[in-house]
Amino acid sequence: MFILRLACFCYVAMAAMLAAVAKPVVLNWNITYSTAQPDGKNSRRVIGVNGHWPPPPVYVDVGDTLTINAHNQLDEPTSLHTHGFFQNGTNHYDGAVGATECGIPPGGSYSYKMNVTQSGTYWIHSHYMAQYVDGLRTPLISRPSGGEHYKYDEEIVLMLEAWYNRESADIHDQLLSTSEATRVKPFLPVMLVNSRGGSNLNATKIKFTPGKKYRLRLLNVSGTGMIRFGIENHTLDVIELDGVDSEIKTVPSIQLSAGQRASVL
Repeated sequence: MFILRLACFCYVAMAAMLAAVAKPVVLNWNITYSTAQPDGKNSRRVIGVNGHWPPPPVYVDVGDTLTINAHNQLDEPTSLHTHGFFQNGTNHYDGAVGATECGIPPGGSYSYKMNVTQSGTYWIHSHYMAQYVDGLRTPLISRPSGGEHYKYDEEIVLMLEAWYNRESADIHDQLLSTSEATRVKPFLPVMLVNSRGGSNLNATKIKFTPGKKYRLRLLNVSGTGMIRFGIENHTLDVIELDGVDSEIKTVPSIQLSAGQRASVL
């Protein structure tokens, strides 16, 4: 009986603490076309937010409520999927077109509302056709209410992507072609780090201070490409995989498939 009462007391105390720090996070996103040259050479149409590309990263804390008021200014449907969130009880906000919603039609609006119950590294992206390949994707970082389990001095988010100088509809049609010769034609992507690559990669140079410990949040937001990440003459301590804290595993490099995330020290 004593243990049961203690557990109940701790649960009530924890709920009260979360309620005290919880806050509403409200984002107003006009989903729009823009033009970008992420590789420093080729310009093409991309999909951004409020007339800007790339879309802004999103930061929340466990206990928050996240609302994204999305207005579709594209000439086709769109949606927003919070990749990795379980959406328990809110599956109608999962954004999977054809499964949990019909998609936001051109000129239409929809509000996604969800309780933040998971900490870790996630991302938000379109779930209509292959649309996120056109740039409608951004990191979502959720911080635990009681502080991070592992100690470090700074954190850096690194969004990794195999980028195509062709729009997603063109690649989609190629992959579904009845011609084998067309289907197997190389895609020839370039590598982006935080939406910069090629001759434009210098924009993502990061300065590290000796003696400091850094948490690197790695996200593979590619449509197809598998990515291996490493730093010359350094090992990486893996501490999180797909939003779940893990026992430390020291590796020379780490491989991420499309959609996967990891944190390393």
